[in-house]
Amino acid sequence: MNGDVRSVIHDFTERLEFSARLSDEGNWMDFYRRLWPEMLSCVRIDADSKWQRGGVDRMILLPDSKQILIDEKKREKDYGDILIEEWSVFYGDADPRNKIGWTLDRKKVCDYVAYAVLPSSRCYLLPSEILRLAAEHNLGKWRADRSKYPKDAKNNGYVTRNVAVSWPDLRRAICEQMLRRYGDSNGSPLPMPVEFRTQLNFNW
Repeated sequence: MNGDVRSVIHDFTERLEFSARLSDEGNWMDFYRRLWPEMLSCVRIDADSKWQRGGVDRMILLPDSKQILIDEKKREKDYGDILIEEWSVFYGDADPRNKIGWTLDRKKVCDYVAYAVLPSSRCYLLPSEILRLAAEHNLGKWRADRSKYPKDAKNNGYVTRNVAVSWPDLRRAICEQMLRRYGDSNGSPLPMPVEFRTQLNFNW
């Protein structure tokens, strides 16, 4: 990775303004049209809301009534990797004020993360839940490489802690999460249904 993002001091307001800069809107629209040329609408979610807190920056509506929710990320420099955010707010190990990063946050409701690397004109469309599983499964291994972790972006009084993962390594981790063994010679016993009045409830 060229350079060290640990030395970069970010102001949260400036980061938010950069992320929402309208000059990039045309590029986002072109990107989404290439994926879904039939889309009916492509709505930006800018205001502070449950959508934003759920990691949704964009809502795309398709003719078949499908709704696609996207979290948009932009990288100003191309370091040849993707930053996996472990902590969005990090004060120190085991500090109760720490806030989980977007990659690992189970409360996020977006379907995809669109991760744009501006200098190279690339954007990765990552399935958010599979990405989270891949990060959880591989975080320990990724953190062991001290050249890639921690990558801290300093803010006012705290840092955002990341781990830098190359695209081949991240793609491999995502693909591993998309394949699981199916079937067992013994089978897995299912719990007995619970009778409630005249109805059986199946808790599986």
